[in-house]
Amino acid sequence: MAAKEYNLEQPMDKLLDIAVKKFGEVEFKTVSVGESSLKILQIKNMQGYIDKLMDQTRSGKQVVLPLWAKVWPSSIVMGVSLTRFPFADGCHILEIGAGGSLNGLALAMRGFDVTITDTDQDALLFSRINALKNGLEDSVTVRKTDLSDGLGMRFDYIIGCEMLYDEAQFERLVGFVQEHLVEAPTAEVLLALDLKREARGFFVKANESFNMMKTTAGFSDKETGDDKTVNLFRLRRK
Repeated sequence: MAAKEYNLEQPMDKLLDIAVKKFGEVEFKTVSVGESSLKILQIKNMQGYIDKLMDQTRSGKQVVLPLWAKVWPSSIVMGVSLTRFPFADGCHILEIGAGGSLNGLALAMRGFDVTITDTDQDALLFSRINALKNGLEDSVTVRKTDLSDGLGMRFDYIIGCEMLYDEAQFERLVGFVQEHLVEAPTAEVLLALDLKREARGFFVKANESFNMMKTTAGFSDKETGDDKTVNLFRLRRK
């Protein structure tokens, strides 16, 4: 069952009440992105919430794990790279598959206008709360999209992190990006994903319309202590 659509224009305390009712206790954690820090809302007992969901599957109910709620290491790696990226002054940025929108908020802190999108209404709830908590509501617009509906405008840059996981959506995603990226030689799509996630189908389709460049960035996983790698992609129209 799809998540209920929330009125995201409510005050932050009302939105927090909605989050607590759905997920139990929540808390803000400070996440550093380069030289900046953001307060990001987290489910306090994520494992307990997941266990509760798994109990529901025993009765045959379908559930969706809130993977969007985790601050993935790759999002921090991407965030650091975005703090160094030479975005054009006055540009408009679209974040797709935003989750809690760490990267979109980091760009809003740089003074850019950012539209944050996700298919999950709960992710948008957390994104809106995060924007309010960090005083970025004037620079951030939160909108729901399932990639089949247009947003009514184009953007100078499109960013996305760890959102290339559903192969059935790859062709639709490429079309959505084509529709929403401005027709300009400086317009770019910036993506990040874990080294293990190839998303070959997406890049094969995207290669029909975009020139692509890939770089890698390493980090130390704080949970395991292992050295890991994130792939960073830049796409420009051919």
